[in-house]
Amino acid sequence: MDHLATIVADIHMTSPDTLRVIATALNSAVSGAHTAHAFVALPEGGRVEVDTPKFGEAPPLAIDVYDLRGTAEAHAAAQALLETLTTATGWPLHHLRG
Repeated sequence: MDHLATIVADIHMTSPDTLRVIATALNSAVSGAHTAHAFVALPEGGRVEVDTPKFGEAPPLAIDVYDLRGTAEAHAAAQALLETLTTATGWPLHHLRG
């Protein structure tokens, strides 16, 4: 079972573009880039997916961090990603949910 932590981002960007930025910040690649199940693998074994807003929905954008090891590990991976993205992008990122 996947454990989840979510980063909230107030950005206007498509899911594929967001995943490309995340992959670049992590020096990684997007897996399944042209599918509905695209993700970026995390070094610790988790993965990052971006929840696609529906038509007409405004931000926030949900950046979901999944980890099979446990909830604490998902939260730790999400916190590390939040810090990396804040430094690399300057995006307005908010609290973790999950």
